[in-house]
Amino acid sequence: MNLLAHLYLSANHPIPVQAGNLLADFLRRTGAHIPDDAFAAGVRLHRSIDAYADAHAATRAARRLIPPPRRRLAGIIVDVAYDYFLTHQWEKFSPDPLADFVEKRLADIHAYLRGNSAPLHDLLTHVIRGRWLLSYGSARGLKLTFQRMASRAPVAAGLLGAERDIAAQLAPLQCCFEDFFPDLLARFPPNTPEIIRDRTCDSTRENSSK
Repeated sequence: MNLLAHLYLSANHPIPVQAGNLLADFLRRTGAHIPDDAFAAGVRLHRSIDAYADAHAATRAARRLIPPPRRRLAGIIVDVAYDYFLTHQWEKFSPDPLADFVEKRLADIHAYLRGNSAPLHDLLTHVIRGRWLLSYGSARGLKLTFQRMASRAPVAAGLLGAERDIAAQLAPLQCCFEDFFPDLLARFPPNTPEIIRDRTCDSTRENSSK
């Protein structure tokens, strides 16, 4: 569910690929069909990114930081946490201001969906109006994100309050993100400037391993 990261990683792809990568998780929920081959390629990209993230050692370590009883939902919580850190470190990854980047790309995807998928077009209208992708950087935004997710299905109700788990483990989660994200960019390069790992996390890793 890390929508900002998915949008970022496909920003230099054709717009239908961007749409598929961004919205792959919403196909079943909206009942939408895949409109064309390029969108399908975006869905495949999304799934490849998710599989890589799930298997990465830093992501597995991040999930272990989420305590019971929400650990069964740790994958979702870590996804959202990663978008929190991407928001706060945006200048490292893009020369464009975050709001400009998000608004331009969502507008392009929205225009593409208008004639290709009414269900996804309606969904993205809601995403844009709610400024979902610009809300991950604050405690209030995280709370609203988890409230929105928790309302979708009874199994997700445990996400209520998950922003407190992120706040309680903020420093080690940040180190996991900074271990993971450069590797993700190397695997799925979005034509970014060279990313330098933050060495301030080294002492945190050393202390956590003792």
